[in-house]
Amino acid sequence: MELTLAALCRDLPGLDGAGAGQEPVFRVTADSREAGPGVLFVAVRGASGDGHAYAAAALAAGCPAVVVEDESAVPDAPAGRVLVAADTRSLPALLARRLAGEPDQALRTAAVTGTNGKTTTAFLLRALLGALHGRCGLVGTIEYDDGRDRTPAPLTTPGGPVLFELLGRMVANDCRAVAMEISSHALDQDRTAGLELDVAVMTNLGRDHLDYHGDLDRYLAAKARITRLLRPARDGAAAGAVVVNRQDERLRTVDVTGCRAVGFAADPRQPAHGADLRVTAADLRMDGTRLQLDWRGRPLRLESPLVGRFNVENLAAALAAGLALGYEPAGCCAALAAVPQVPGRLERLPLPNGAIAVVDYAHTHDALAAVLGACRELTAGRLLAVFGCGGDRDKGKRPLMGAVVARDADLAWITSDNPRSEDPGAICAQIAEGFAAQPEPRARLSRVVVDRRSAIHESLAAAQPGDIVIVAGKGHEDYQLVGDRRLDFDDRQVIRDWLREASA
Repeated sequence: MELTLAALCRDLPGLDGAGAGQEPVFRVTADSREAGPGVLFVAVRGASGDGHAYAAAALAAGCPAVVVEDESAVPDAPAGRVLVAADTRSLPALLARRLAGEPDQALRTAAVTGTNGKTTTAFLLRALLGALHGRCGLVGTIEYDDGRDRTPAPLTTPGGPVLFELLGRMVANDCRAVAMEISSHALDQDRTAGLELDVAVMTNLGRDHLDYHGDLDRYLAAKARITRLLRPARDGAAAGAVVVNRQDERLRTVDVTGCRAVGFAADPRQPAHGADLRVTAADLRMDGTRLQLDWRGRPLRLESPLVGRFNVENLAAALAAGLALGYEPAGCCAALAAVPQVPGRLERLPLPNGAIAVVDYAHTHDALAAVLGACRELTAGRLLAVFGCGGDRDKGKRPLMGAVVARDADLAWITSDNPRSEDPGAICAQIAEGFAAQPEPRARLSRVVVDRRSAIHESLAAAQPGDIVIVAGKGHEDYQLVGDRRLDFDDRQVIRDWLREASA
């Protein structure tokens, strides 16, 4: 939609819009490359750059105005074309939300944050909301779905201008709900400022993104900011609810005072810590999962084609969210039971000799441990693992991931993931340090095969009947980032090509 500059900037907290004129604005951006007529540019100070350096160029490109914290960034600018804010960080999202007509007010909004399980839980919530509330859009790691078109996702959670434009398209396309993943980066950078959530799910917290956050305390603090997005009670409607994994030690420390909170516990072998929804028994098979649960004293049953113990947590999280939204348990369970395989999440490809290849996005040591543990429960054969670590990311997790695989896999191939600007051989060597520290004899059986395609082929050729080959780290991704190149590479397609050649 389109608003005048004055209408767009009126009464926004921290923004002095007194000098705003009547020029039309149809887009907000924090990216100077998108500057031009009808585009309001907001200068934001980021971790890798300062938008104030581009404010003058944005005006020169035809922007009706720029929003800055420091007027000296645009000396001699015409009157009314520079607006000043005490802090611009949240303004791209807040302005874009207003420009899009506050689309989150017309949608039932469900969001998921956590180290692992966000994508699967969001897919489950999309199915649940689609079945019980109406057409449901999706924003997440794999794709953006606006109710009409599906596009690959460049970011788990896009910046505020893209996010609210996307939500606006959902409303225009007759969506009644949205299921979202919200990353810790997005929460820390206020990409979701202004968004109101009917339910926010916190799945778990492990080690990830410490190259950005610095330590686990700041990582947790960023995740916990999702509680600030809960919709307030108004017009007789209940306030938004936060759904928390009560069996995650770190998440139990999140202050939910004043929030409508629902706790879930997915592991019947561990204390439930007062959870409202508890899994009391789990039957795990290679063809699916059967759960018995207790919802505040009411027994429930849920069957799902998803496999693996960590999917018990994802199913419990999504069910708890549906119950927190007020839907009937039977309807929630039926909707979740209909969700098929999630792309790149424990995605199974049978091998001709009776072994199974499994492709999963696991790229932290916690996620790898969960995948290996889940597969160990599902097979009497061996576990073979192919994995690597991304370049230009937290180097401290590399030996940790190596140690997990050395401990839990029978054979392992250390290989490239997305090396980016780093030497892939050096990354593999850092992973191998985790193997060297493990006492198990099988830890000595690991191989370093830097070429990922070759590593996958070797593992498939080594598989025997009953084995499971876990190819971890990239999941749904259909590319590999090497230097400044984005190369076509899909683990699933590599496996399919090998199967075709093996059967020729």
